[in-house]
Amino acid sequence: MIFPVAKNPILAFKSLAVAVLLAIAPIATRADVDSDFAAGMAAFRSGDLFSAMEPLRRAADAGHPHAQSMLAYILDLGEYNAEAYRYYKMSADQDFPDGIYGLASMTISGDGVEQDVEKGFALLKRAAALGHERSWNALADGLLNGTLAPPTDQPDAETILTRSAETGYMRSIDALSMAYSKGMLGIAPDPDKAALWSKKAGDAKAGEDKK
Repeated sequence: MIFPVAKNPILAFKSLAVAVLLAIAPIATRADVDSDFAAGMAAFRSGDLFSAMEPLRRAADAGHPHAQSMLAYILDLGEYNAEAYRYYKMSADQDFPDGIYGLASMTISGDGVEQDVEKGFALLKRAAALGHERSWNALADGLLNGTLAPPTDQPDAETILTRSAETGYMRSIDALSMAYSKGMLGIAPDPDKAALWSKKAGDAKAGEDKK
């Protein structure tokens, strides 16, 4: 009867050791993942896309959403569409805006995947709702190019153009000025807002001329 009692402290120690290892392991792994991401981004910023891929891939495969979207972008540039789409989707599945945007762009263009414009714009709206500026600009382009019908729900055309214009996107600033002057895309004329956005358009162009 003594033997079973003697095992309990050993089992307790083993359980404690395993718990400690499990608690420490994610911290070390996360540090390695962040280090790989930083190394990949440093290579990317220096223009060495080839050297960026290996550390970004390690971080991406470990679940880093930003690394996933950056690796997907590089793969997309190289026309490795299937792999690019897979990594964009991994990033998007974690609600990372750049990943959602990349997935949307490939879906709208049909670049190596089945084209689905409606699904692509839905993805852009999802990224825009997370504060992604390029998604607001892409939605504005869709409206102004006629590939996105003026939405009947939110975000409506006025919201899309306003959020895009607030990023400094000149095309949206000009479009708002015209919309409030003459009315278009379901936006009612508003002289005060027309004057406001006309001034912003003038200021922005004057700033560009000084550069």
